Amino acid sequence: QETGLQYKKFMAYPWILTVTWPVDMDNEDYPLIRTGPYWKKFKANFCEFIAVLVQQCQCSILYDNYLMDTIISLLTGLADSMVRAFRHTSTLAAMKLLTAVVSVHLNLDVNKHNAQRLYEVEKKRISGKRTSYRLDQLERKRKEVREVSCMGDL
Repeated sequence: QETGLQYKKFMAYPWILTVTWPVDMDNEDYPLIRTGPYWKKFKANFCEFIAVLVQQCQCSILYDNYLMDTIISLLTGLADSMVRAFRHTSTLAAMKLLTAVVSVHLNLDVNKHNAQRLYEVEKKRISGKRTSYRLDQLERKRKEVREVSCMGDL
């Protein structure tokens, strides 16, 4: 609450993030360019919220072609605004969103590479026709990572 970010429960939606700030906003400053510890913390929490949103959605709704399209449309619309505060805020949000998505993709790529490498090592270790439970596990993991990777390429 001290940073201006609050979660409120509504009947129609499981959660909605509301952004609040003090009423003494007489000047043309807006939260992201204001100085002081309160506003510095607000900006850090705003950026962290976007990163956490992407991180929490990385295994499911990040790939549903709805969440990202909606967020990108919102940020694009705000970036075209005549209000400088909206343009600046949406540009920062878009940069943080892209950074988080790239981080998820890099992590997925590393997991895919590691699963493939472990599978190859285990396959060489196993002799001839004998199968291994470990090899089956690694094959399932490899397929799972490949499926998620293919979803990310959509």
